[in-house]
Amino acid sequence: MDLTLDDNQSAIVDLARKILEEKLPPERLREIEASGEWFARDVWAELAAAGLIGLALPESVGGGGFGVLEACLLLEEVGRAAAPVPYQSTVMLAALPIAEFGSDAQRRRDLPGVVAGEAVLTAALMEPGETYVPSQPSVRASRDEDGFTLQGEKWFVPFAGVARRILVPASTDEGVAVFLVDPAATGVALERVETTSLEPQWAVTLDGVSVEAGDVLGAVGEGASIVDWIVERALAGTCAMQAGVSDKALRLTAAHVSEREQFGQKIATFQAVAQRAADAFVDTQAIVLTARQAAWRLGAGQRATTELAVAKYWAADAGQRVAHAAQHLHGGIGVDTDYPLHRYFRWTKLLELTLGGAAVQLDRIGNALAAGDAGLDA
Repeated sequence: MDLTLDDNQSAIVDLARKILEEKLPPERLREIEASGEWFARDVWAELAAAGLIGLALPESVGGGGFGVLEACLLLEEVGRAAAPVPYQSTVMLAALPIAEFGSDAQRRRDLPGVVAGEAVLTAALMEPGETYVPSQPSVRASRDEDGFTLQGEKWFVPFAGVARRILVPASTDEGVAVFLVDPAATGVALERVETTSLEPQWAVTLDGVSVEAGDVLGAVGEGASIVDWIVERALAGTCAMQAGVSDKALRLTAAHVSEREQFGQKIATFQAVAQRAADAFVDTQAIVLTARQAAWRLGAGQRATTELAVAKYWAADAGQRVAHAAQHLHGGIGVDTDYPLHRYFRWTKLLELTLGGAAVQLDRIGNALAAGDAGLDA
């Protein structure tokens, strides 16, 4: 496996970085955070115009025909810029599953709008409960004359407030199914929740929500495997964002210690500072490499269950080490909200626990090793 980026991948990274750095300097991020919406709509439109939103979607719907790795490379740049855009929720959680499992009618209805930057999508994977498993939802779907009626509650749904469709896994008498729900439908209630990164997410209550049979993603009873498929892409995207967040936090720190002086010397020349920064560099490279390895395997159609757990472990465990090292080496400046480092600390703490923290990933890796089914054959 060669993780060297090819010309197309390098061009994707360069273009995304150029747009995000130019459009989202720290002062613009402060304005967006203060606005309450937490959505840079103009940046989203520019990413669409550059062909970046749809780069991993099929050419038949106007996409670029690339894969999961290229989408994750873009998400690294989203993390590096702390960009308030719904790429993870729209593409990784919803558009890719629709492209993979949706009917022709569903693809035609929902995906061209994503490519054009006109439609935001998301998925409701989480429910109340510490031991909740996304592929075993407690939300219920009952058949009726026109399709199904949904009842239950989902938590921490990103960008639900601006989404055109929400993918909702639910249990039926025939097994799990995934439904494409209109958040404006009768019976859907959205309650905004503030998160550590200041990104608003939503609790979604479904009270007798009617969904047509044509809005089932894939087949009824096959939803558990579809949800597992979505979770894998969600994990890959989360790790990719953490790779970008850690890299930018480290670069901010390197610039700071190269300029800050104590006792007439740059503090970067102090042995303790250099060692702490070197450890953070090693951690950051591990996050990048494990995240890209997992994304590469998914894009190549290979099994990546354990590789994703390894990548998420590094994103959670090493990510928080990098964040704390950056704060330490800044001597407390990073807690000032006028200085950009605080934003990367916030993002790290949210990404650390999204879809399971370090301890959860170690359990998954340990169980795979104990079963002789680790899959670490790359």
